[in-house]
Amino acid sequence: MKFFNAFLSALFIIAFSTPTIAQVDYASEIQPIFNANCTSCHGGNGGVNLRSYTALMSSVGNNYGSNVVVPGDPDASGLVDKIEPNPQFGNRMPNSSGLAQSEIDLIRQWIAEGANEVATSSEVDVQLPESFRLIGNYPNPFNPSTNIKFEMPEAAQYTITIYSIHGTLLMESIGQATAGVSSIPVQLGQNPTGVYIYRVSANINGMNTLIGTGRMTLIK
Repeated sequence: MKFFNAFLSALFIIAFSTPTIAQVDYASEIQPIFNANCTSCHGGNGGVNLRSYTALMSSVGNNYGSNVVVPGDPDASGLVDKIEPNPQFGNRMPNSSGLAQSEIDLIRQWIAEGANEVATSSEVDVQLPESFRLIGNYPNPFNPSTNIKFEMPEAAQYTITIYSIHGTLLMESIGQATAGVSSIPVQLGQNPTGVYIYRVSANINGMNTLIGTGRMTLIK
């Protein structure tokens, strides 16, 4: 079994050591989503304007206090928060039924790549992290859900455990993550307002490696 686990780890390292992904093109892939779903309400001179790349990148979300697009960080972008379920402020956009998950994923990928107007190349090299690292959770404070973000240098099983401030285990989530950055949603809507502690670890060849611990605040 140990040999088999080591063999699988070697395959993961080979598979993810030099990955490439096609870069998202704003004009042909992102703007059409806004045109079809958003610009009828967000295409004017006031507030968030999704009519063009220039207008979008200069738009500031009043509730968020910053530009709605943060290049390289979809989890910190107000635009992403508003199109995903249970936004931090107000109602989800668009109001009708929301975007398709594939459209949300495409917008997230575009922002993660740097939110460029024109793709710098048809392919972009993905630099894998050199070590395990807990990035944190966003949004924080939150209600009722937040995303815990961490980096791993290789594919592995992760475990997220959440405790009350008094040390009571409330939730445990186990899953499989690829090498790179992972963002895992957690839901605490059934719990009362307060501070919670979370712990993220990885299982490598049967050995647990602590990625990090953090504090998050649920406000109802």
